[in-house]
Amino acid sequence: MEHDVDVEGLSIELPSRWSYWVKVDKNIARQLLCPPRKARLVNENQSVWAVAEDQRWPVIKSPAPEYVHLVRKKERFAWGGLAAAHAPAEVRASLEGAFRLPDLDAQSPRGLRAPQTGALLAVFAHWTTGSQHPATVVMPTGTGKTDTLVAIYAAARPERLLVLVPSDVLRGQTAGKFETLGILPELGIVTGPFERPVVGRVEHHFESGDSARSFAQACNVVVTTPAALSGFPEDVRTIFLAEFSHLFIDEAHHVAARTWSEIRDAFDGRPVVQFTATPFRTDGRPLGGRVIYAFPLREAQAQGYFAGIDYISVLSFDDPDRDIAERALSCLRADLGTGRDHLLMARTSSINRANELLNLYEELAPDLNPMVIHSKLSGRKAKAALDALDQRHSRVIICVGMLGEGFDLPQLKVAALHDTHKSLGITLQFIGRFARVSSTTVGNATVVASRCDAPFDEQLRQLYAEDADWNLIVRDLSQQAVGEQEDVSDFEAAFGSGPEEVSIKSVLPKMSAVAYRTSCQDWTPTNVYQVFPEENLLTYPIAVNRRDRVLWCVTQEQAPVQWGQLPAVEEVVYHLYVMYWDEAHGLLYINSTNNDSLHEDLATAVCGQPADRITGKRVYRVMGGIDRLVPTNVGVLDVRNRNRRFSMHVGADVAEGFADAEKHTKAQTNIFATGFAAGVRTSVGASLKGRIWSRRAARVAQALGRLVR
Repeated sequence: MEHDVDVEGLSIELPSRWSYWVKVDKNIARQLLCPPRKARLVNENQSVWAVAEDQRWPVIKSPAPEYVHLVRKKERFAWGGLAAAHAPAEVRASLEGAFRLPDLDAQSPRGLRAPQTGALLAVFAHWTTGSQHPATVVMPTGTGKTDTLVAIYAAARPERLLVLVPSDVLRGQTAGKFETLGILPELGIVTGPFERPVVGRVEHHFESGDSARSFAQACNVVVTTPAALSGFPEDVRTIFLAEFSHLFIDEAHHVAARTWSEIRDAFDGRPVVQFTATPFRTDGRPLGGRVIYAFPLREAQAQGYFAGIDYISVLSFDDPDRDIAERALSCLRADLGTGRDHLLMARTSSINRANELLNLYEELAPDLNPMVIHSKLSGRKAKAALDALDQRHSRVIICVGMLGEGFDLPQLKVAALHDTHKSLGITLQFIGRFARVSSTTVGNATVVASRCDAPFDEQLRQLYAEDADWNLIVRDLSQQAVGEQEDVSDFEAAFGSGPEEVSIKSVLPKMSAVAYRTSCQDWTPTNVYQVFPEENLLTYPIAVNRRDRVLWCVTQEQAPVQWGQLPAVEEVVYHLYVMYWDEAHGLLYINSTNNDSLHEDLATAVCGQPADRITGKRVYRVMGGIDRLVPTNVGVLDVRNRNRRFSMHVGADVAEGFADAEKHTKAQTNIFATGFAAGVRTSVGASLKGRIWSRRAARVAQALGRLVR
């Protein structure tokens, strides 16, 4: 550099300095070599260096104004020296000892938030057990989930981390957090001379296994989506995934989907951590793994991480869209009038509806420049809409399936629900977008919805009722749903390792059982081996949950084929058995796919004599708690007519089909009926022999986990 001006000791504002791109098959990785910071210039060995704390970087004199910062009016400087990304091993080595355990005082302004600290410690506690099961962390929206992922990475320093997110928008946001290490340097949680990770973003498939491997090996962290990985040839994806030591899954309620579960299953035997605000699905499919930490929504509200929600119920039959829009715009204008930096989102379910609503909002609020965004928009138009929001050229966005999970814009505070969601999980996720807490220029959230559009789901009806207090109802619904998942997770964990041949998460028994009244002081589940020798058990040893007094197993037997007399040809028949001993009531329930037996031998083995099977008319007591009971299938015996000893009657209400005189000559052998239990439609059947059943299938953990807790 020319030394025509002495710069020794002058201060300078350093811009961000990024490494050269690592680019493989259109996928890009980069490293933040230096974040923006203040430094002072020093002359040394005929070079100029910018020095901040104990770090130093070369700078050069430059005429290019777009890359420089001013020291004096006529002096411009740019970055000098090479800008190659560090080797991943160097980054890991630099982070050794750099992470400081955050202040455990939840009120400390210099520490992580309480849910972030709790999740961090819970993950490390889980890893100390050596468990190979995926760990699930539940954190309400707005509590800082992404920074928690970054904190776990910085503390654990995994050899190579893959982060799975559901959308392109979230991929960019998450990658950006890892590139800077989020809030950790600012809070002093990561200190000293350290290097930030090399972060890759996978958006395109790789042409070969070698290119996939080389890209992964150049990175400390890779962020991608299941959609991007699904485009890989299978052999290339296998090579790529094998390069990672750890897997983090964000928005893990998606993980039951095949494209997600295949990726997670590929990490069998490696640490997997799943993060979500809603650990449940409408279809009832499990997320897998164990809930190791769940921060309650009530605590998020109490500690100020979850803003208050004002709910406005609109009753309109003539033009509900106009009435909702007018009320929502009125709320937005009132917020803006008090200095709140608020934005409005109008949510609808289709693109055609969105275009209609755009015309309506342009009519009602042209000064707010309404915009529309949906998945069919080109990338350029979608970016233009988001930029308009970000720069406040627009304060109204009409949305179809966009700006959902992972989208971080705390100024979205007014929601106009022209079409409501139909599931609790998605509704809670959506509400969380508006309840985020940010600067003092944002206040409480407002939700405007039509009571005429109230969904059928009973839980959601509570939300959309007139004068509903969303702050209480959202908390209670979330706590109830998360609590059920924690119970199921604890129930699964109580089985221990379980049989390797079959997973409890894969078992889908029909809702059917026989019940025995027992008089034993304790049951002996291992006596099942007296009935089923080891060679007849597919699952050996049997899975026993001693805490909740449940066991299950799968047997295998050879049986002659039904379609011929071929002694040399046999088929293998598998049967599932699930047993639950209700100690408090002295009842043993046995569920089995083997309907040829009533399982007296099993009952006697595990509970001893006498084990009295509940039979006869006592069985019909299972229908006692069902309202509006309507029999649809009735099997009867005719006690007088031997020519018509047994008959089956089927219909919408078969009870109405018997004449009064005929009823006195009939005896029911089995009844199947429908009705309502706790407001939910249900079905139940019972037979005189003691079998009780329903049309539903259930997962063992969900069904028994709720029953025994």
